[in-house]
Amino acid sequence: MKSMKSMKILIALVAMLLLTILNGCGVARTQGGGPSASPSALLPCPEAAESLTPAPCITMPSWEQKHADNEAYRQRGAVPPEVAAKAEPVAEALRGKFADLRERALHGEAHVAKAVRAVAPPGTNVIIRAGGARSAVVFAIELSGGCLTGFYDERESKVEVGGYINDGGCLTAPGH
Repeated sequence: MKSMKSMKILIALVAMLLLTILNGCGVARTQGGGPSASPSALLPCPEAAESLTPAPCITMPSWEQKHADNEAYRQRGAVPPEVAAKAEPVAEALRGKFADLRERALHGEAHVAKAVRAVAPPGTNVIIRAGGARSAVVFAIELSGGCLTGFYDERESKVEVGGYINDGGCLTAPGH
């Protein structure tokens, strides 16, 4: 008999504890018990008609918008016209070097590095990095005010003149 009474008391205590937790969970209350103006009390706006939108609510960005925001550090800025004018002859020379490498069936980091360094203006920062896929090599020549970037592998190559990425510099950090 005593254990049955203890069990009922234990069940009652657990029920009260659960009710207390669930009743107060996620609810922001003001002094008067009405809705709070704090941001934690805001609800997502429904996707239905605007006239049915409860106040206050917040509009949640779409998954696509969240993904785009997350990738914004990779976006390349515009290059000033005077930098582009100085970089384009370097880009053309590098495209010629890559065509020569392709004709001779030469691939890999050592060959790409030699070609990139051969056309890079003296005193510029040159970055050469394995690109991961196939025999791809990613490169950048950091010019004053802009970048010459691209890649080379056994199938194709790309050489572009552009500005710095939003993260700063010419290439994203490895692993990004």
